[in-house]
Amino acid sequence: MEFLGWLEGTAIANAIRTIPWLYPAIETGHYIGLSLLVGGVMLIDLRVLGMARSLPLKSMIGLLPFVWAGFIINVITGSLLFIYGATNFGPNTSFQIKMGFIVLAGLNALAFDVAARRSGRDWIPADRPPFVVKGFATLSLLFWLCVVTTGRWMAYL
Repeated sequence: MEFLGWLEGTAIANAIRTIPWLYPAIETGHYIGLSLLVGGVMLIDLRVLGMARSLPLKSMIGLLPFVWAGFIINVITGSLLFIYGATNFGPNTSFQIKMGFIVLAGLNALAFDVAARRSGRDWIPADRPPFVVKGFATLSLLFWLCVVTTGRWMAYL
């Protein structure tokens, strides 16, 4: 708890507290990053699961730079929001669960990436994702929906 108190006492946290527009700007950035990240991931996952078959899988993979941009935006803005309210967020059960789901989503994305790199040249052009890849897409949808849900619960629980 000492470390969390120290974080809240930093110049960055003080700036976020005292500059009237800064907190809303950071939160807006967080929502934009979330939209890019989760929106892109959901589009790719749903396409892997067979929706919107008129869109080639290869084209959907082209969304990954936007997903990564959203991830980077969220790491930066999320860190700033955490620093601002570290003593509230750190012990918050919803925050802890959210962080757990982010780890699970990241590990799942890594497994998806490994599977796609190993066999993607076979199934992406043929538009026939293997069962294991569809499993990763399903888990991805679940984990990211849980991240968003627990993120909203942080304000209330």
